[in-house]
Amino acid sequence: MEVRRPPRRVTFRGLDGERVTSTYRDPARNKRVGGVSNSFHMQKDARGNALGRDSTPPPGMSMSAYAAQLRRLNPDKDVINEGDHVHMEPKGR
Repeated sequence: MEVRRPPRRVTFRGLDGERVTSTYRDPARNKRVGGVSNSFHMQKDARGNALGRDSTPPPGMSMSAYAAQLRRLNPDKDVINEGDHVHMEPKGR
């Protein structure tokens, strides 16, 4: 089994007016919401910040435009448009 070491510091850049809907989840909550067993939401960086982040766009912005903007702001992250929210996590899973 490969051991992944958390990054020293994870910073997510967002937009004014966005709504962050999920960051850190303990394993029980992750299971309740249907998260995957190796979810970045259950991991933290060396400073205690969650490695996974879910959010929705500011009012009036489409999900696809929001995801595109987050990709530009966070080139070191995987930015995934999940349809009802955008998920971000460190690249390279």
